[in-house]
Amino acid sequence: MNHSFKLLFSAAALTFSLGAGAQLSSNPDKFLGNITTDYNVDYGKEPFYTLWNQITPENESKWDQIEGQRRGSFNWFNCDNIYDYAKRNGFPFKFHTLIWGSQYPNWMNNLSTAEQYKAIEEWMDAIKARYPELPMIDVVNEAVAGHAPAPYKAALGGDGFTGYDWIIRAFEMAHERWPDAILIYNDYNTFRWQKTQFIDLVRTLRDAGAPVDAYGCQSHDLTDMDAGMFRAAMDEIQNALRMPMYSTEYDIGSTNDTYQLQRFKEQIPYMWEADYVAGVTLWGYIYGHTWCNNNDTGEKGISGIIKDGNDRPAMTWLREYMQTEAAKKAKSPFPGMVKEASVYVKCGNVNVCVGDEVPITVSARLKTKTIDHIDLYVGGQLLTTMTAEPYQVTVSANVLGRTDVKAVVVAADGTQYERWSGFNTYPQRVPYNGGVDVPGTIEFENFDGSNEGITYHDSDSNNEGGTHYRNDGGGVDIVTGNGGYAIGYTAAGEWLDYTVNVTEAGTYSYVAYASSGSTGSGFSIGLVSDGRVIPLAKVSVSQTANNSWDTYKAFTGTFAAELPAGRQTLRVSIDSPYCNLDRLVLKCSAPSGISMVHADDEDAQTPLYNVFGVKVNDQYKGVVIRGGKKYLK
Repeated sequence: MNHSFKLLFSAAALTFSLGAGAQLSSNPDKFLGNITTDYNVDYGKEPFYTLWNQITPENESKWDQIEGQRRGSFNWFNCDNIYDYAKRNGFPFKFHTLIWGSQYPNWMNNLSTAEQYKAIEEWMDAIKARYPELPMIDVVNEAVAGHAPAPYKAALGGDGFTGYDWIIRAFEMAHERWPDAILIYNDYNTFRWQKTQFIDLVRTLRDAGAPVDAYGCQSHDLTDMDAGMFRAAMDEIQNALRMPMYSTEYDIGSTNDTYQLQRFKEQIPYMWEADYVAGVTLWGYIYGHTWCNNNDTGEKGISGIIKDGNDRPAMTWLREYMQTEAAKKAKSPFPGMVKEASVYVKCGNVNVCVGDEVPITVSARLKTKTIDHIDLYVGGQLLTTMTAEPYQVTVSANVLGRTDVKAVVVAADGTQYERWSGFNTYPQRVPYNGGVDVPGTIEFENFDGSNEGITYHDSDSNNEGGTHYRNDGGGVDIVTGNGGYAIGYTAAGEWLDYTVNVTEAGTYSYVAYASSGSTGSGFSIGLVSDGRVIPLAKVSVSQTANNSWDTYKAFTGTFAAELPAGRQTLRVSIDSPYCNLDRLVLKCSAPSGISMVHADDEDAQTPLYNVFGVKVNDQYKGVVIRGGKKYLK
C-alpha cells in the first residue's frame, strides 16, 4: 500500500546483546514476521527479535529512500541497519521493493525510455553489490490495473504481447542477479476486490515462464471479510495459481478488541497451516504507529496489537496459538525458509489458437542437489520424461479451453519439485470483414474476432457500451460517437488487434480520432510480430471536453518503425484510461528503404531521377533518396 512517509530517522538502540531469541514462531520452515516502526527495528519493551523471525522494511528499502536525491547517489544507512539486524539474529530479510509505481525517484520522470532502463539496471546492480545474497525480494509491487502502474514500465517493455511483458522483464533481471532468492509478486485487494485481476496477472507471469517463485497477498482487505468469504477466496487463488504464497502485509484495522481478535482467530490459522503458505508478515504491531487510521475519529495506527506496552487480545491469542503443535508443525513450500529449486515452465504463448504449435520449455536448477529427470505432464497426462537439457517439447493445441502443464523435477535423492503452467486455446483469429487495406482507415470497433486474450483484452466481461454493434467482443465496450461507433470505457492494460493488408511497405503517418473528458488519457499502437509487440506510436489524448466524451479531435504522428508489406497485425493498447477511440487513418509517408529529403537542402547540381531511373529536371523540390540517388516524391 502507499504507506505514510516518516521524515525523521531515529536510530534503534542496538547496544544490547543480540542472540537467538524465543520468537513467537518456533516453526523452522515458516516465519511470523513484521516491519520496522517509525524507522526503528526495536520499539517498545520487547526487542524485535524476541517476537518476530522475519523483517520487511516499511519504507527503508524503497527506491526513493535509497536513491531519491540524485541519480547515482545511494544512501544505504537505514536499510543496512535492518539487513544487519536480521543477519545477526539469523532470520530472513525481505527487500521491499525493486519496482513500484510509487515511491520511486522523481528524477526518473525526466529521463528518456532508454535512460530509464539504464537507471533500473544501475539500481538493481547497486543493490546486488550491497546485498549479494538477499533471501527474499518483492520484485514488483502493486501493478494490477488501477493500483500503481510504474510510469517507467515502457522502459521494461511495456504491456507487450502478454500484457505484462514489463513485469516479466523485471523478474528476469532480478533472477539474473539473485538466482537463489525467493522472488515475489506483491499486491493488495487480492482476496476481495480485484481477485480476478490478480489471478490473471500472476498466472500470466507463471505461464510465460517468468522466474516468479511466490505470490504475495498483502491481506489488508481482510478486516471486513467473514471466515467463509476469506477461505473461499484464498482457496480460489491457490487453485488457480498452484504456487507458494506469502501473507505479506497482514493487519486488522479496528479499535474493537473483540472484533480484531475474532478475525485473527479466523484467518491466521487458515493461512499458517496451509502447506503452500511460506510465511505471514504483519504490517506493524505497535498501536498508534501503523498505517491504519480511523477516518472518523482521526485515531492513528489502530491495527497495532500492542497498545501502551500491553497486549491487545489478538496479541495474547497470537502468542498462545504459535505455541500449539499445529503451528509448530505446519508445513512450508520452502523448508528452512530458503529456495532449493528454481523451476519455471514457459509455454511459447499463453493464449493460442486451435492448430497452433506450442513449444514448452522447462528451466530447472537445484541449489544443492542434482537433477535426475523431469516428468512433464500436459492436460493431466504424462507426456515425456526428460533426462538432459534442453528440457523442451512441442505440442499441438487441439482442444479448446485451458490446458494445464506441470513439470515435476526429481532430484537424485528422490526429492520432487513441481511447477505448474499452461495455455489457453481459442478459435482461430477472424479478421473483421476480411481485414483492412493499408494505406487506409481502421475503424477501432472493427477489431479481429476470436476471444478474450487472443484478439482483444478487456478488464471485465461486461459490455457497458450500450450498443449491439457486435456480439463477439466479450467485454469490449462499443459506444456511439463521432457519427458512428467507437471504443469507450477504456481501462489501462486493455488492447485490441486488427488484421491489415499492407499494400505498400514503408514508414506511415497516422491521424487518430479520439476523445476524452478527463486529462492524462492515451494509447499505443504496435506491430505484432513473432510473439512480441514492436512499438510504433504512443498517442497522448488530451482532454477534448470537460467531463464529456462527445468531442472528438485528430491526433497526428508518424510510426517509429516501418510496416512491412503483406498481412500484418496491429495492436492498439490503452496506456492511460478514459479515452474513446473512433478511427485511425494511415498513410505511407515514405516507401520502404527511402528517406525523405528536399532538393534545396542538397547540392543543387545533383541530378534528379524518377522511379524508373530516368534523369529529370532538378527544379523539383519534393524528392526522396534511394541508393544514393534522388527520386521524385
